[in-house]
Amino acid sequence: MLNHDCIPPLYVQIANQIKDEVHNGRFREQRRLPPEKAISEQYQVSRITVRKAIELLAQEGLVETKQGKGTFVRAQAIRKNLKRPCTSFTENCVENGMIPNSKVLQAGIVPVQDAKAAEGLDIPLGTQAVRILRLRCADEKPCVIEDNYFPLDFAYLLEMDLEHDSLYRFLREEKHIQIEPGDLVLRITRADPKTARLLQIAKGAPLLSMFGRTFHDGGEILHTCSQIGYGEDFDFILR
Repeated sequence: MLNHDCIPPLYVQIANQIKDEVHNGRFREQRRLPPEKAISEQYQVSRITVRKAIELLAQEGLVETKQGKGTFVRAQAIRKNLKRPCTSFTENCVENGMIPNSKVLQAGIVPVQDAKAAEGLDIPLGTQAVRILRLRCADEKPCVIEDNYFPLDFAYLLEMDLEHDSLYRFLREEKHIQIEPGDLVLRITRADPKTARLLQIAKGAPLLSMFGRTFHDGGEILHTCSQIGYGEDFDFILR
């Protein structure tokens, strides 16, 4: 209910109540706000007041108005803290209040044809390794294509539930492996047709490409990881 005797203007009160509804998950499935007329009738205020409330929410980046379609809650940015190395995609999703899951694109023992991956594993090109290629999703939304290569000693990872479990969780908790950070290289790139289809974005959309490797237990190579995705819905914490 609105307080007509309160110091904050009515449009500010309406904006705050819509914020509360967004944060409580009311618009998680249907992200379109009710029409201005419905909101004005709900709060018994003029449509001008409602319009001012929506303009305030738009200025704060919470909603966006699409001509002829209505007002929609904007997807909130996922925060990824690069100051904390060796944080898995699963852990990052949970920290952002989202449900992680994956789609396995390839998992098996294969000859390594990627020169960067072979160099990262310190093996000759064409040597066999464990490849786990997955499409990583947050709340069912595709976010990142992740391509991992592990030495053959880690072939037991192929027996995991790769769509719902975390590799890092399994290695730490089940195998008692200490995961240590390695090098990481970032590059801005654009989505090719295959990447665009998997991530459900426009061809040529700007993306972040990341390549690095991770070590374990005193300097042994754990895996290489190539990721592409992390579009406009991600905020990166660098320092």
